[in-house]
Amino acid sequence: MLLLSLVLLSGCESECQSDTRMNGSYATNSFVSSPTEEISGENVAYYPWPRMFFNGWSLWDLEYVGGQQTVKVSIDGQPFVADFVREPENCSDFSLSFAGTYLTNQGSTHAFVWEGEMFYQGPHIGGVWSYQDTWNDNALGQSGTIDIPEGTVSLSKQ
Repeated sequence: MLLLSLVLLSGCESECQSDTRMNGSYATNSFVSSPTEEISGENVAYYPWPRMFFNGWSLWDLEYVGGQQTVKVSIDGQPFVADFVREPENCSDFSLSFAGTYLTNQGSTHAFVWEGEMFYQGPHIGGVWSYQDTWNDNALGQSGTIDIPEGTVSLSKQ
């Protein structure tokens, strides 16, 4: 009887919560975790690090769009659409990837691709990401590219 109960319990997995649970505003802290020597690109010495959403605190708004398997992402008020992938048998892990043009308050322009492997932690979301960018900073008269293999991000629901 005990064996039958264990078999029945192991065969009954609960359904995953809806991914709309990510909807909301988040205080987001992000930083580069790759060693400096693994960061590559052209003119990296002039890259405007302090201005970027992946380097420090920013405000993210997320809205899952189920029928399209996308997430509307707003970073400091700038809208993007992310591709969303979660395997049906894994309720906590998912990937997000989005690209676009990010404009800093100081006038630099960034044509970027951000890809993250994420996970739900109750009202928080965490993960690791990679980032590629072709940038132009008119104020400094500099431009270049950058490829960051890994960073860490933590989103805390507000």
